[in-house]
This record gives sequence, structure tokens and C-alpha cells, in this order.
Amino acid sequence: MIRTTCPGCGEVDLRPDAVSLSVESPGRDGVYRFTCPRCGELVEKPADRKIVALLLSAGVEFEGARHPQGRGRPGSGGSGGPGEPRRPWPEARPGGPPFTADDVIDFHLLLWDDERLYRALPRD
Repeated sequence: MIRTTCPGCGEVDLRPDAVSLSVESPGRDGVYRFTCPRCGELVEKPADRKIVALLLSAGVEFEGARHPQGRGRPGSGGSGGPGEPRRPWPEARPGGPPFTADDVIDFHLLLWDDERLYRALPRD
């Protein structure tokens, strides 16, 4: 787990796959981004070389930047080479309230009830 802070909520714990790290080149400063698990806000924070090293050692992967060995990392959205446009992150947050565990349960139950599912589908 990675412990960081949200400006509105204070300390939060995140899994490595919930954090995005961008670094211009190895051994340099960068930024890391995450969506706060409490309030759902998108947070971007600076990362000096020490924080970059800590995040990498915790399992956070580069996003849209060069891999330390100098080649693009699979799934990073590009090689991160000079002149290559950066992938926009974080994406725009969809409108409406955050999706909750209750919503997941309701959706699961909806999928098990064919008639209720049919009624819930939009008609053209």
C-alpha cells in the first residue's frame, strides 16, 4: 500500500495500480496522480527523485514516460520519446455521484433477473 495525502481528505492508502507516475527521463523529478478513494477527486502531486524511487519500488508503473532502460513500457500509452504528445491524464471525471458498493450489488441482482433487466433497458 502507498500512503499519500488528498488535499481535502488527508491521509489515504492506495494500491500501486491506483497511482499514475510520469517522469520526463530516468533520475528526474516527475508527478504522480491518483483518484482519492474517499472523495473521488483527481489529485496530482509533484514527485522528486526520492518519491519517484519509492513509488517505483512499491510497484507503480510509468505512464506515458520513458522506461528506465530507455524504451517504452508496454501499456504505457507510448514510448514517451522526444516530441511525442503526452497522454492526457487524469481523464475527465464523469458526471453524477461516485459508483458505490451498493451500486455494484444492485447491478449484480439486476443481471440475475431477466424481466427486471428487460424493463431497465432503454427502448428505441
